[in-house]
Amino acid sequence: MERKVFVTYYNGIVIPIAEGICKDNSNLEFTSNLDGVYEEYLKQKALIKLLVKNANDGAEYTLLDRHKIAACLTTAVMKTQLLHPDNIDDANNDYSLLESSRVNAQLAFLTGLNIIICFMIEENPSLKETFEDFKLPKPRYQSTYLDSTIRALYFSDVTSGFSPLLLSNIFFLLEEYHKLSCSLTDKNISSGKSEKQ
Repeated sequence: MERKVFVTYYNGIVIPIAEGICKDNSNLEFTSNLDGVYEEYLKQKALIKLLVKNANDGAEYTLLDRHKIAACLTTAVMKTQLLHPDNIDDANNDYSLLESSRVNAQLAFLTGLNIIICFMIEENPSLKETFEDFKLPKPRYQSTYLDSTIRALYFSDVTSGFSPLLLSNIFFLLEEYHKLSCSLTDKNISSGKSEKQ
């Protein structure tokens, strides 16, 4: 992705999501860092290319698909830490890990998911998908899929780091799940069945 396109996505996706998270959480501060995120994105892109490239691959194989691009940007946002929780006790020079939040993982994952949605719309403008319309799996337990994925992303980063290739596979599977859910819903609607049947 060229820098010009990257800036468009950064300004249109990363900043609005970060500002929305900060609006809902008064103890957070957003520090925009376009250059830092772009530099980290380029590092992640180079890493993925090294991991997936075969020795005999030509130049046409150097382009990354949308899932890998979303994974690179997700990783870049996660590593750059654009959101800063205000839970540091300056008087006692104390920082509570228990009170630390997963907001950067949330920002990163929502950024990646919105990148996927943007690419889907670019490929098929009639979709006009929004995040609210994007179908995510429903877990069998109390938490949402989004919450459990963000939590897993956060703890993976804290404990051992995470693989952008694995993340790209998650984005691929989420897109396929969404497409399958929509096609099943369309079949039920056209045959006169409700979703609950």
